[in-house]
Amino acid sequence: MREPIQTADAGAGFVRAGQGQASADQVTLVPGIEVALLSLDLPGRLRGQAREQVARRQLADRMGLSEEDTAMRPFARPGEADRWTGVFLMARERLDAWRGLAGRAVLPDYLALPTAEDVWTVAHDPETASVQVRLGPGDGFSAAPAVTLALLERALAETPPPAAILRLGAPSEALDAWLRDTAIPVTQSGEEIAALGLPAPQTLAHGELLCDLRNDPLAARARLARQVLPWRWPLLLAGLAVLLWSAAQLIAIDRLDTRREAVATATRDLVREHFVPTGPILDIRVQVSRALAERRSAATGDETGDDPIALAGRVAEVIARSEAQPEEISYTRAGGLTLVLRLPDFAAAERIATLLDEAGIAATVTESRARENAAGVRSTFQIGDAGARP
Repeated sequence: MREPIQTADAGAGFVRAGQGQASADQVTLVPGIEVALLSLDLPGRLRGQAREQVARRQLADRMGLSEEDTAMRPFARPGEADRWTGVFLMARERLDAWRGLAGRAVLPDYLALPTAEDVWTVAHDPETASVQVRLGPGDGFSAAPAVTLALLERALAETPPPAAILRLGAPSEALDAWLRDTAIPVTQSGEEIAALGLPAPQTLAHGELLCDLRNDPLAARARLARQVLPWRWPLLLAGLAVLLWSAAQLIAIDRLDTRREAVATATRDLVREHFVPTGPILDIRVQVSRALAERRSAATGDETGDDPIALAGRVAEVIARSEAQPEEISYTRAGGLTLVLRLPDFAAAERIATLLDEAGIAATVTESRARENAAGVRSTFQIGDAGARP
């Protein structure tokens, strides 16, 4: 007979229920033979309470279990808080007795076994007359030795076999005989697992602490609902006040838009009646300025166009809306108004001339040359009134 192997819960991190009180850093283990771990077929879109209700309905249909006698807890691995498919089942009276247990968490004893992907762990515990089994991080059970062998055979028939089995605990003649008959490598330590090129089994490294049997998600949500319920009327009134304020603001904005449109319509009507009787109205300020200049020219009989100051003002309005930067402006009786601009390129000079012409200002580019020791173009314009052109 071989020597006994160290049990899974022999370390200081675990205390079996009924054998002492666990400290805040220890995990209390309850008999896994009383906590079944089942897998369900749950829709992925369901979350929270709806997922739990569907799980309970499936258990009732499949096993005829009533909620009054049977307690359920989700088995959620890391990253699966809302997408779990496994559930713990236990007698409600047993769960009620475990609620007051101390410790970091209360777990079924099989979750204390080290495990890894593609590695099964089996441990015989003579003290509880049961065998604890982990079929990888997502499954496990505790059962009597005879039942354990049947469950292992079923697992091999329904799922791919593991790459190795980690054997822990005390010797068991029937269990060890079954292990010898399998073609799966059987090891007795994490070092032997690593020698096979497999990940070393780890204890409580797969989210087991999230499965504390004392936690009741439904009760937590019920407490939250009771805490939030007294605030519903103040929140509802606050939301109604915000809604009314928003509606008042929308009405005020709509009135302002109506008034603005009325003023714009009246302005266009006045411009059409007094300044631009035909053609489209594109830029009211420029078109009115041009019409006023033409009327002043007709009233004074001056065929040479605007006086220099008025003409310079009209030119300034156009230049201010362009990318040009004025460098020099001068006037002579013989030559008229001369404007020197700093422009980004040669094409900009033609654009400025077009803008001036659209404003009723005759502009001729007399010179354009690249600036010395600087980027851009220096262009000279000879300015006149469109009404003065032949």
